[in-house]
Amino acid sequence: METISSQIRSRVADKPGSIFLLNRNNSLFSVEELATAASAQPECVRKFIAVGLIEPSRQTFSGPLFRRSSLERLLRIMRLRRDLGINLAGIAAVLDMRERIEILQKEVERLQRLQFAK
Repeated sequence: METISSQIRSRVADKPGSIFLLNRNNSLFSVEELATAASAQPECVRKFIAVGLIEPSRQTFSGPLFRRSSLERLLRIMRLRRDLGINLAGIAAVLDMRERIEILQKEVERLQRLQFAK
């Protein structure tokens, strides 16, 4: 007897990207679901995990689980590799700089709100 979870996974495997519709409730992704949603091979995702480009939000007995933000990060990583030919060390640097810029932008917005509130 096939479980609902396995039925969903088999349908998702046929339609890359459809996992967005199935995981609207912010549930966690397995490595295989993450790979399917990004149209990538699970081995490729595991490589990114091994070098620290993607970190699981939770570790279970069946393997690591990832948030939706990990899917967005995975898609960015794949674009940087495919479109710009950046190696893994370069991707790590680009993603780090991007995160720093986002933090600085939030700080600027916070300071602007404080200034205008006076």
